[in-house]
Amino acid sequence: KIHLTFSDTHSLLLLQCPLGCRCCFGRRAFAAAVLFCRKKLSKTSFAVILKTEKIFSGGFKMKVISTEKAPAAIGPYSQAIEIGGMLFASGQIPVDPATGEVPEGITAQAEQSCKNVGAILAEAGLGYENVVKTTCFLADMADFTAFNEVYAKYFTGKPARSCVAVKGIPKGVLCEIEVIAAK
Repeated sequence: KIHLTFSDTHSLLLLQCPLGCRCCFGRRAFAAAVLFCRKKLSKTSFAVILKTEKIFSGGFKMKVISTEKAPAAIGPYSQAIEIGGMLFASGQIPVDPATGEVPEGITAQAEQSCKNVGAILAEAGLGYENVVKTTCFLADMADFTAFNEVYAKYFTGKPARSCVAVKGIPKGVLCEIEVIAAK
């Protein structure tokens, strides 16, 4: 009988057995996997735990995505989080990451916001075609048409979208775009 004790209920175990199996398991599935492998092996063989990793409750490892090719977070948050095959990106304002400058006008700002979103997607190994949902914030709904013209060049897959006017956006910019993407 195999008895496993875990000090953390949110650990991920990487198992490798002499048969070459190499799988990741949560704590409940791990004991069953070890028993399954032992049935195929001699009594002297055993599985080895290669490493444990902290995972998000629900069974998914959470990974912070960060790149210097998009503006750094200006608060206590991440540029993006990848979890369970999904990417959740924070809103991207039109700050040029190389200079820290904000371009003038809605067209230039929408262009820069889209480029910043693209940099985060690229860092996660994704592209605009992986985006399933966007949320767009405009300082003035009168900019909707001009914003859409730029947006349509980047988000050609036509992901689901919400677009709202808000009272204020950080740094006084005219637009902000946040995305959810799938691998």
